[in-house]
Amino acid sequence: MNQEVGAIMHYIYTRYPVKMYDRLLPERFQVPSVYVPPVTVISGPDTVSTFMKSYSLQVKVFHMDTEKAHDAAETVVDALLADRQIIQMISEDGEVLDDYVRIKRVETRIIDQGVAAIVLTWDSSYWYNRDKQLSLEDINFSDGVIKREQD
Repeated sequence: MNQEVGAIMHYIYTRYPVKMYDRLLPERFQVPSVYVPPVTVISGPDTVSTFMKSYSLQVKVFHMDTEKAHDAAETVVDALLADRQIIQMISEDGEVLDDYVRIKRVETRIIDQGVAAIVLTWDSSYWYNRDKQLSLEDINFSDGVIKREQD
């Protein structure tokens, strides 16, 4: 699982502590609950040194009726907006890291009877692989003048 998605799941759970599912949603699932499907990714260049991945995640919120599902989704979204759309990254052990993910766009939608969605989009940049280069310390530079022997 993407570490950013893990941080998002943690954030949602701390604001709406119900049973959470990821990967596959079982046929018989608990209500109320939250389902976090695999993230959708669009990749492309970013800078001369990095490439960018644009992520979209549609989290489903299940409740007894549509209004309660939508209210639960809005509670999470309101908390995220109040936090300036910034989610603190955490390690797999639950330790808070110095990094964060900034959510670019947040939406709520009613999908079906008793189901609402929170749609989150964000961008992340990653370094290109680089070939190992010689250190300049090992190269002898001169003044640029080619010296010839005197006749």
